[in-house]
Amino acid sequence: MTSPLYIGLCIIFMCIAGDFFTSKAAGLPFDTKYTPLWGGDHVSILEQGRQVQIKIDENSGGGFISKQSYGSGFFQMSLKVPKNANGIITTFYLTSAVDNIMNGSNKHDELDFEFLGKKGGYILSTNVFAQDSGNREQQFSLWFDPTSAFHDYKFLWNQHQIVFFIDRVPIRVLKNVKGIGARYPSQPMYVHASVWNKTQWVGPVNWKLGPFYANYRSFEINGCDYSESDPRKCESIKYSWNAKKNWQLDPQQQRVYQTYKKRHIVFDYCNSNRSSSHFPECKLP
Repeated sequence: MTSPLYIGLCIIFMCIAGDFFTSKAAGLPFDTKYTPLWGGDHVSILEQGRQVQIKIDENSGGGFISKQSYGSGFFQMSLKVPKNANGIITTFYLTSAVDNIMNGSNKHDELDFEFLGKKGGYILSTNVFAQDSGNREQQFSLWFDPTSAFHDYKFLWNQHQIVFFIDRVPIRVLKNVKGIGARYPSQPMYVHASVWNKTQWVGPVNWKLGPFYANYRSFEINGCDYSESDPRKCESIKYSWNAKKNWQLDPQQQRVYQTYKKRHIVFDYCNSNRSSSHFPECKLP
């Protein structure tokens, strides 16, 4: 049974979350900031650009990418994942790898939301790459059905912290603690979304139940356009996401974060055998 405290935290946080989650660019057409990347006719632009549907079948999945790379910001996407999609991976993520191609290098940065279709439902896998091959997975059970309605997924990324949000609820925080030897994403990144399958990771797909469809909307981006001529500009506090109030969670956010993490995290890289030697941030309380 859900406790009154848990319900109360949900309601209070939704009410006080503030304008940070409200974009003046809401309803921006897809092709203003994004373009299809792969999948051809498996990426369909609907509702005069207000929604994109990605289809996956035996032949292909699909994906799209932002036209611009960013050096900091607040990035969000509204998403409804496919039904009955064991073996299907639906994503929203940032990456510094150009066109998502690593060229054999593990020196890229990346922030991931990955919905892993498994028997019995979805697991949400999050990951962080910081000029390396990642391995900072935290995975979560979900307190809602991600296939029945759109939900909002968001990254806050500045020089002090990275926060993963679901519907205004902070579920993951990575602090910039380079002073103790921890890595932290700092390369300009593009915004991506995709639907694909990986049998070795999440199991086989029953293609007889397909094709499968994921739907995306809310294509606004509140980010600092990266420029090689002025790379430090994306650290400026003139951007709201870099303001001091966004250097850490406020007390209410911290309470909500701790509550949801305790209830819903099912895997944490910091509890793995190699965490203490490879990830200094895991030594912090």
